[in-house]
Amino acid sequence: MNEVSGPARRTVGVRTGGRSERVVAAVLEATLAELARVGFAAFRLEEVAERAKVAKTTLYRRWPTKAQLVVDALRSTAHDETIPDTGDLRHDLLLMIERTQKKMSTPHGRAIARVITTEGADKDNVELEALCRELRDEIRVKRRQVVTQAQEAGRLPPDADADLLLDAIYGGIMGRLLRFGERTDRPTCERIIDLVVTGAEHGGGAAPPKKRK
Repeated sequence: MNEVSGPARRTVGVRTGGRSERVVAAVLEATLAELARVGFAAFRLEEVAERAKVAKTTLYRRWPTKAQLVVDALRSTAHDETIPDTGDLRHDLLLMIERTQKKMSTPHGRAIARVITTEGADKDNVELEALCRELRDEIRVKRRQVVTQAQEAGRLPPDADADLLLDAIYGGIMGRLLRFGERTDRPTCERIIDLVVTGAEHGGGAAPPKKRK
């Protein structure tokens, strides 16, 4: 089987075209399937190669370590999250929460959550911990856009703390799902979102002033 050349990292989102692009997609999908089956600790590149029907050398040339491959696979799913802009912050947040709950209810979604929140927080695995922290930061920056949109439209105070607002909403809802497997119904999600957004609209949880240099 022909080997596919390419960079060792940052393959996600790079359009290589043709067979090479299909190989990358197959490998990332196989990686998510293996994570769902065995988790990160028992994850083996050989199993991914067999599932994706590619040579092991193809994997090692693009992803020298399993941590790099796993995070690129997780990143591929994170990048498909679009930020709604309906003109109603509460509705936008509801759409995002419902979409995330749906994804996290699948085997792939549970694998993503397990790696990022549990295995990716293992200080003994320095490489995976650093890569998962980088991925979490990327997701946070993207989701922050929904708050920025509302601030730019004058629907939310400019000093509203976007990260705090999102953490307050996602924390309880996703914690219930990931820990107990319980999805929060729409009316409850709406009440949680309304509680947090109403507080932010009235100045609650404003970001602390930036320190002068």
